[in-house]
Amino acid sequence: MTSGIRLGIPAYGYPGFGVWENLLALPAGTLVVMDPADGPGQTVDPRYVAAVSATARQGLRVFGYVTSDYGRRSAAAMVQEVERYQAWYAPCGIFVDQTPASASSSPAIVELVGHVRRCAMSVAINPGQPDIDPHDAAIADHIVNFEGPHSTYRRTRFPGWVRDLPAEKFWHLIYEVGDVRTMREVAGAVGRAHAAIAHITDTTMPNPWERLPAYWPEQQALL
Repeated sequence: MTSGIRLGIPAYGYPGFGVWENLLALPAGTLVVMDPADGPGQTVDPRYVAAVSATARQGLRVFGYVTSDYGRRSAAAMVQEVERYQAWYAPCGIFVDQTPASASSSPAIVELVGHVRRCAMSVAINPGQPDIDPHDAAIADHIVNFEGPHSTYRRTRFPGWVRDLPAEKFWHLIYEVGDVRTMREVAGAVGRAHAAIAHITDTTMPNPWERLPAYWPEQQALL
C-alpha cells in the first residue's frame, strides 16, 4: 500500500478457491489470518496445512483465529484452540477476535495472552473500533482498532494516544471500498490515522473476507 503500510489480510476463503493462492506473491512480513471453522475446528484440515506451509515458506506471518466472544468465553476454551492451532498448523501468532473495549481487564483474555506468549507466538486483538483502553496496547503486538465499512471509516476519529505508540501496533480492516481511486484515498487515510497494517476491499457483508477485492493487483502495486 502506501509507504510504511503493509497488508494484513483476514484470509477466510477456503484454500483452493483463490485467496490463499494469491498470497504467495506477497512480500515477507505480510500478516495473514487463517480461520478454518470459527477457530481451528475439531480435526486437522490438510488443505490448510498445505496453504499455511506455503505462505510460511514465503515469509508471511500466519495468525490463527480465536474469538473471545467479547470476553464471554473461558480462558480454558480459548487455550484449547491455541493448542490445536499449534499442533496442526504451527502459526506464528494468534488473532483474538471480538475483544471487548478493555481486553486488558478481562481475566480470561489476559490468561489467554499469557499462554500465547509462553508458546513464543505473537498476539493480535480485534476490538474493531478505536474507543478502547490504552492499556490494551501492552498486551498485544497488533490491535485492529477499526473494522467496518468505508462509510463508517470516513467518520471515524482515533484518540490522540495512538500516536504515542508505533504505527505498527495498529491494523485497519475496511470493506465496501468501491473502486481503485477510492482504495488509494483510503490507503492514504490509513497512514494519516497512524496505522501501519491494513486491508482494503470492495467486498461486502456478511463475509467481506472470503475473497480478494477486484482491484487486488492495484492494491499490491501500492505496497
